Amino acid sequence: MSRPLFLTGTASLEPPVRSLVAGALSATYDRGALRWVRWHGREILRGLSFLVRTPGWGTPDAEISDLDIAESADRFSVGYSARYRNGASIISARIRFTGNADGALDATATILPETDFETNRTGFVVLHPLDGVVGQHLSVEHASGGTEEFVMPEAISPGQPLFDIRAITHSPEPGLSVTVHFEGDVFEMEDHRNWSDASFKTYSRPIGLPYPYRLEAGTPTQQSVKVTVRDTVERAQPAGAGDGAPKATLVTIGDATDVRLPRIGIGLPAGLAGAALAVAPQLATLAGAHWLLRYDPAAGDKPGDILVVGDLARRTRLPVAFELLLTAESDPRPEIAEAAGWLADAGIAPLLVAAFPKVDETSFQPGEERPPAPGEAAIYEAIRESFPGIPAGSGSPAFFTELNRKRPPAGTFDFITHATAPTVHAADDLSVIETLQSLPHILRSARAIAGTAPHHIGPIGIGARLNPYGPGPTPNPDNGRVGLAAADPRQRALLGAAWHVGYAAAVAPFGIDTLVLGAPAGPFGLVSTRQAYARPWWDDVAEGSVYPLFHVVADLAEASGKPRLAIEMPNADIAALGWVQDGRRQVILANLSDRPVALRLAGLGAATLRLLDAESFTTAALTPGAFRDASLSLPDDGALTLDAYAIATVSETGAAA
Repeated sequence: MSRPLFLTGTASLEPPVRSLVAGALSATYDRGALRWVRWHGREILRGLSFLVRTPGWGTPDAEISDLDIAESADRFSVGYSARYRNGASIISARIRFTGNADGALDATATILPETDFETNRTGFVVLHPLDGVVGQHLSVEHASGGTEEFVMPEAISPGQPLFDIRAITHSPEPGLSVTVHFEGDVFEMEDHRNWSDASFKTYSRPIGLPYPYRLEAGTPTQQSVKVTVRDTVERAQPAGAGDGAPKATLVTIGDATDVRLPRIGIGLPAGLAGAALAVAPQLATLAGAHWLLRYDPAAGDKPGDILVVGDLARRTRLPVAFELLLTAESDPRPEIAEAAGWLADAGIAPLLVAAFPKVDETSFQPGEERPPAPGEAAIYEAIRESFPGIPAGSGSPAFFTELNRKRPPAGTFDFITHATAPTVHAADDLSVIETLQSLPHILRSARAIAGTAPHHIGPIGIGARLNPYGPGPTPNPDNGRVGLAAADPRQRALLGAAWHVGYAAAVAPFGIDTLVLGAPAGPFGLVSTRQAYARPWWDDVAEGSVYPLFHVVADLAEASGKPRLAIEMPNADIAALGWVQDGRRQVILANLSDRPVALRLAGLGAATLRLLDAESFTTAALTPGAFRDASLSLPDDGALTLDAYAIATVSETGAAA
């Protein structure tokens, strides 16, 4: 039982997926949806599913019955009935997917409300992958008539890049085109990269129409999606299967680049100051990190919390950066000046300061009217007045989406900042890992907004510290995989630690200034303390034990500001990040998959190895100092096998060649 808990934080296993093949067409069936639709192994669609969204943008799980999956050499089909509940309201649908060897993939839905049903959106959703779409030409047939030739911008669109869609054609590679045709409603496309999803989402109905809307009991409607593949590519015969033995992935460790790794911050909501102080001895070992103190009076934070943070900073010897949520509708100066006084009383000289209107935690559509709030220029001047000589930041207290939709004007910030969250639209393990693919796109778009100013990201984590799209993060009393959950079990497991390594590796080439992750305790904590919610296994061990993420933060904090190593890593299931410290190369690697992966490291001299995996989990949690001090010798041939979601820290023992 402990292995699933160590891997994902919950004993609940995700249901198995099923591969479907019809000639060159393949897909994966996963809980009512088709994922990773491929043609000759090339991904042409990321997903095709039927979803129901409630008036609060909740996504009820489908209660699936009468599932029928059939497969032959040239055809596969999936049919099922589904019921969706929102309180006493119920809607049913009969869904069928059919794939053929000629590249035709059809999806049909008959929708029948059993009661009157209020919904923001009900129907098919198609996800296009980033590869083959970003920067490429699309042909769009509009529902109102006419055809548009469109190039998907590299920059992330703050709103919908495409409206009024009847069909979309894209070309994943020269000679291959894929057309997706929609019937039953008008569709439009959303740039899912905003929320760190690695896809573009096409859905109905248009967001510009009033919502929620009512589906009347007993009144059926129908929708369909038809995918057509046209292929003129000349393909070589596939190579023989060989002996079937998996080959080790070659990871080549290169030399230092001129890019420095980001400073590492630890998220610290003011209300957690007391809990952090209680575990200060463990936190004091995280040399090289700093606290990002967020003060939010609307959340109940008190000036006394800042005094406790001052004590925490002295005991841990970690400096403090500061963020303030403003409640004022116009002049921000009184609140900012008051906060400056509290920090001075606590003996805190902040590394940097950012302030945001509290209303900026809420999402608004592009062009939508916002509540009264201080402007960026007034906030910037107020920070400069109360914190002379200290960098003053702007951006968003929420996710990149909100920064992209409300961009601070040039000249109103010394740095920009925002967060991301991987469970906005999907919360299964594979979707969480896939969000890492979107990060280079977010980094490039954020750089266009920031100009030459430093770029800060975080606090990040699996789960949600806030919810811009509803009244708050989702409760998760059953310890499940829940979208925008306040407490996600994977955050305290190996998957969460590996995801953070993947995040750091994805953003490192872009030279961001600061990456903030974790928290001292609580749902995003580094150190285990008693919580109001159940934490299987952790509730039975001593408080003050550390989560796997603690060791990742410790390693990344040591790497803060160090030269980044060039690493050749051809396997997307492995994240790798390296740096130079005291003339020696250090590398941290993470397996982002749920199965073991064999590696061979090349380019390193003699090195030691520390493994954080299911086998070492207990030692790492209960005796972190002993775990970090122990090491093995890396074999001379660099061979290494990483278990599911395992993390390896490799350190050269001699000077770099």
